[in-house]
Amino acid sequence: MRKKLAVFLTIILVAAPGALAQSYSNPGAGGQSPAKATELYQRAKQAFNYGDFAAATEILKAAKNFNHADKDIIHLLALSYAEMGNNYDANMWFRSAVSLDYNFIEARNNYGIFLHKTGKIPDAKKEFETIMQINPNYPDAHYNYGVILKEQGDLDSAIEQFRSAIHLKPNYFAAQRELGMALYEKYERGELKEISESLDKLQNAAKLIPNNPMVHYYLGKIWCSEGNLDEAEKEFRIALRCDPQCAAAHYELAKLRYLRGDPDRALRELSAAFKINPVYTESKKYPGVNLKSMREISARSNEYKGNLMKASNDWKEVAEQTFDNREILKHIRELVKDSERNRKHRKDMPTYDPQEVQALIDRGIDETDEGNFQSARRSFNRVLELNPYSFEGHQNLGALYEVEGQFGQAMGEYKKAAEIMPDYDGLYYNMAFLLEKMQLPVEAGRMYKRFHNLAGKYPYDPKHIVKLQLEEVRQEQRQKYQRDTGF
Repeated sequence: MRKKLAVFLTIILVAAPGALAQSYSNPGAGGQSPAKATELYQRAKQAFNYGDFAAATEILKAAKNFNHADKDIIHLLALSYAEMGNNYDANMWFRSAVSLDYNFIEARNNYGIFLHKTGKIPDAKKEFETIMQINPNYPDAHYNYGVILKEQGDLDSAIEQFRSAIHLKPNYFAAQRELGMALYEKYERGELKEISESLDKLQNAAKLIPNNPMVHYYLGKIWCSEGNLDEAEKEFRIALRCDPQCAAAHYELAKLRYLRGDPDRALRELSAAFKINPVYTESKKYPGVNLKSMREISARSNEYKGNLMKASNDWKEVAEQTFDNREILKHIRELVKDSERNRKHRKDMPTYDPQEVQALIDRGIDETDEGNFQSARRSFNRVLELNPYSFEGHQNLGALYEVEGQFGQAMGEYKKAAEIMPDYDGLYYNMAFLLEKMQLPVEAGRMYKRFHNLAGKYPYDPKHIVKLQLEEVRQEQRQKYQRDTGF
């Protein structure tokens, strides 16, 4: 799996007050106040950890006025701008942080991640190389350098870096994951005879540490990259059984359910994730969750369910964390107008109680999760009796058929859902996944392309999807050859 970016929230924020404001012998000189700067920095750090990057930015701008040489304030300001998508200011403040302290490896590491994210690969590599010169025992530099090398196709060097990261930090799950994926790529190239050190690496870890949620979380991430959403969902759910407070697993499961055309379960998982205190996530050293990404999935899910005001509120939070948010604000205005229009014309809409329909959907989902498929089928059929235009009713009936192995009937229901809600990209991703199960690679590749046309990008490593689409090209070439040669 190609991970384009290590998540910013996993950084180490140096917060020791004693390390602050070392340049000032007189705390009150020139309006400087290290104590006030430290107080504001702690407030900003809390806002950052809660995902409120806009608030963090404003607090930090005030904090640096009290101590403009505090490298930790400058570093966090750079991270806040980066999370908001303000790349110009982020770059400026990252450079300022490392100029204040050449050996500030945490800031250098995050600067390297930022440069990698913004496509400045040679500069990113230089930052990680500098860190390894300053401190060869810093595992994150080896890991992030390995990620770039892997993306550039230098698998042998990438594997060496991942092994170094794991040697320095044995429980470095991200490095273990990337090591497994790099070995898997070598296996696919024919450079390895077996793949025992790839996926089996984390699977063996799961056997050794069955109650460690991170092992299952990363297994789920690998299965997503491999295109096996069933195994991925299983691993994310095991991770949550190990620790229901693992926000990252809730987020990944919500994303997966959204892609399977299931906004109801997606919203349930997001609701659970939003309630988890970021301080808990940080204390467990779990991967951080990007609040902006969570709100985007919540906004889209609420839109497709017709909860337009909830969707507009979600989009408002996304807009606050986006530097250039003009298109988002325009979309919010359209949603508010649509909501008002729907309210005025409700008398012309089908006569059913939306709350009753939603209650039936919720009941059917609970019955499905409990394994009571017959009762669930009755609930979803009742949904469609009350509201024939409920795409959720068809989608959930399709999911029941799929679980029972009746793929043809499942596809029929999924197609009905897509006819009702043609703009929901996840419905096409879901059908593509089912077509793969049905051993129809060409059709699956075409359906994934329909998803891409709506979404603009693939949610996971698209390598296996590209293979499916290449199969169609090969099939066309075979047919052309047969036409041209007669055999």
